[in-house]
Amino acid sequence: MSDLNFINDLAKENGFSVVGVTNAKTSKLTQTRLDEFIQNKYHGNLKWLEDKKEIRKSPEKLWSDAKSAIIFGFNYGPDNNPLPELKQSSNGVVAVYARRKDYHKVLKGRLKQISNKLASKYKTNIKVFVDTAPIMEKPLAKQAGIGWLGKHTNLVSKKYGSWLLLGVILIEKKLPVSKKHENNCGSCKKCINICPTGAITEPYKLDARKCISYLTIEHKDQIPINLRKSVGNRIFGCDDCLAVCPWNNFAKVSNDIKLKENKGINLLPLKKWLSLNDNEFRSLTSGTNIKRTGYIRMMRNCLIAAGNSKDKSLIKYVKLHLKSENDMIRGSSIWALRQLLELNEFNIIKKKFLPIEMVTSIRDEWI
Repeated sequence: MSDLNFINDLAKENGFSVVGVTNAKTSKLTQTRLDEFIQNKYHGNLKWLEDKKEIRKSPEKLWSDAKSAIIFGFNYGPDNNPLPELKQSSNGVVAVYARRKDYHKVLKGRLKQISNKLASKYKTNIKVFVDTAPIMEKPLAKQAGIGWLGKHTNLVSKKYGSWLLLGVILIEKKLPVSKKHENNCGSCKKCINICPTGAITEPYKLDARKCISYLTIEHKDQIPINLRKSVGNRIFGCDDCLAVCPWNNFAKVSNDIKLKENKGINLLPLKKWLSLNDNEFRSLTSGTNIKRTGYIRMMRNCLIAAGNSKDKSLIKYVKLHLKSENDMIRGSSIWALRQLLELNEFNIIKKKFLPIEMVTSIRDEWI
């Protein structure tokens, strides 16, 4: 049995949809694009990207003995296109990948099973990664023939569309490389045109500071006021550029039992989210990717979504957060009320709270 067939069989046995092999080295173009991304400050407050930039450029810089990179793709294709969910403005939309158990632990466990068999066969050292190290998984997946990088900078596959989670095994052995895919985007610009905030500045270039996935998950400060209305009812991540891709017409629905979609976490009413305290939030999101964002940032997101909802029944739930000890939550609740209330109603509340507000940025929200 050839090396590639052996690896392909291991991938299928452990629930992965696709696998490819490439050298443990990225192209000069990929490394240059990372430099440009950091130089343009497109990474926002993701300081770890800048701090680990040189190591991130190529797997061989992370582990000098690495000879090959094996990239595994896991299909998480949804039952339905998530775009129509954005019309349910009183409910919170969660990105498709986060509607299930945290994939990091599940996929890493499976990769460790595979690595044990690889180590046994090849008698060599191996390292396993699932978003746990400074590795550029998507460019490596492209090199390994799993797909190509679309104009939204995400991986696209003919067979699985835009719905692939990635894991990486580095191995201290030279393996035959997989055949690469051609770029099949053609003249299509649907992913660029649909982006609510214009985060895709040009084909193959993303300004993360404008990306709703970044703003709702990674951004630790208040969401910039000029971008809040564009967030809509997206409370954790954004799938717009993925969901609109025509290649999803050929994508398969995920049927993995261990990473089955939790139907209760997506489209949960915003009034439910806004009624949660910290402990209740932890209980609801236990075992999911959402939990790591934390209560404060999720309440920020839900308050922004409430302000965008035009649902006046949410006013009483927004008011619950006006007295929050957290500045970001207070600021978001003020903005939400400004969107939902008539001006005279807003001014009545403002008259009560503005005189006792000591934080300048929150006073600015009132004013």
